[in-house]
Amino acid sequence: MASLMKQDSIFQSLLKLTRHSAIYGVGHVLTKSFVILLLPIHTNFVNKLEYGIATQLFAFLAITAIIYSYGLNTAFLQFYIQETNKEKRNNFFSTAFFSTFLTSIIFSTILLCFKSTVANLLFDSTKFTYLIAYSIAILTIDALVLLSFNILRAEEKSGSFAFFSVTNVGLNLLFNFVFVAHLSLGVKGIFLANVLSSSLIFLFLLPVTLKHLKHKISLPLLRKMVKFGLPFIPSTLSVVFINSIDKIFIKKYIGMEASGIYGAGYKLGLIVKLFISAFQFAWFPFFISTAKSESAKEIFSKILTYFSLICSVIFLFVTMYIDQIVRIKFFGITIFGEQYWGSTQIVPLVVVAYIAYGFYLNFVVGIYLKEKTKALVVVTGSSALINIIGNFLLIPIFNIMGAAYSTAISYICMAIFVYFISQKYYPIRYEFLRIIKIIALCAMIFFVYSCFNLPYESVLKLLLIFLYFIILYYSGFFNQVEINKIKSSIKQIIWQKK
Repeated sequence: MASLMKQDSIFQSLLKLTRHSAIYGVGHVLTKSFVILLLPIHTNFVNKLEYGIATQLFAFLAITAIIYSYGLNTAFLQFYIQETNKEKRNNFFSTAFFSTFLTSIIFSTILLCFKSTVANLLFDSTKFTYLIAYSIAILTIDALVLLSFNILRAEEKSGSFAFFSVTNVGLNLLFNFVFVAHLSLGVKGIFLANVLSSSLIFLFLLPVTLKHLKHKISLPLLRKMVKFGLPFIPSTLSVVFINSIDKIFIKKYIGMEASGIYGAGYKLGLIVKLFISAFQFAWFPFFISTAKSESAKEIFSKILTYFSLICSVIFLFVTMYIDQIVRIKFFGITIFGEQYWGSTQIVPLVVVAYIAYGFYLNFVVGIYLKEKTKALVVVTGSSALINIIGNFLLIPIFNIMGAAYSTAISYICMAIFVYFISQKYYPIRYEFLRIIKIIALCAMIFFVYSCFNLPYESVLKLLLIFLYFIILYYSGFFNQVEINKIKSSIKQIIWQKK
């Protein structure tokens, strides 16, 4: 009886995570669907040179945004969820908000003074110095907006989070259409659209912000958050560095246009990042609140297994259909401009990199729960170093594929490193035999698809994916308890509808 109750508890926890991930996922799918809709605009109305400049600037924004938040957004989320007193919760938020505002003013002033130097370093020209001014506005506003978004995450208001996320990118899409497609402003239009959409979403989130904002900063709370959050600067910088440094290497070794092609191909990975990000948004509040449960470790183990299964299916669909996806036409233009079609070659490796990052998110539980965040500096720093060496060695040999190889290897290493460190603080018995079975079968199906020129390709792709499930089922991957629970949940859904 006790065992059955435990299984029910585990399954209910899985359903809770799935429900919030689904809501975040719907919002994130809509959000990234809008972002994907930017690709036809950018790749059809922006030339490769200017898109290369945009790629360099996006990499700069990703890195600099970490400095602007300096780990306070993550620390605030951690302590806000753990705190039960409403007033103390608001004190955490107010302290984080005002501290971020003051430091953002300081960082922005420094950047403004050296904007020409920064532009020359990024673009080998001062012609686009005005883009640095746009970047300063984006960085300042987004650092504050991120805190308001984290309030919604901490309170598990996934619906509101999804709504404001969709609104944000919807506005961005609208402004891109006006400035880039209609007015032909090129790279200037891309970042002008970002400034306006970020400003408007800041105003829309003001009611949420003001509801929790108190007019004071608590220095003890600030010290506590900074102590927890500061290690996230080098660790998060390293992750963003892995995502961004390859574009800089490509610009150096191959040229700005190649950077634009690689950046466009990398964005096709958004199709997979949809799921990883939806999981991440729900995962952190979930495991922090679930850790007190007796069956927490078993829950976390099951989650990784099902996470692996879903990722394997996404991998097969994306890698098999990406060439068809980019050629889809809307109103006479393709999702990708024809000049960027060659970039699809990097997609399988980008997908592997994102999935490896998803494993990293699963394994990081022990480090968070035991507040050993300094260990993340070693993990991510080592992976970033591997990435630099990989880019240095592989890009001259394999061109843009070398950068993709390096990124995938770096993320796989990061997941492995964090697993061994996290296990020391919070050991979890993951179902690695089941996970290996998933990886091996997925690799086999992908090998058959990519290495053999099969007839009736469109039909056989679906048959191969269907075969994957059949083999998994008959290999004994699914145990009877899981099958019964899934059947029971489906029956409940059907009867509720009736």
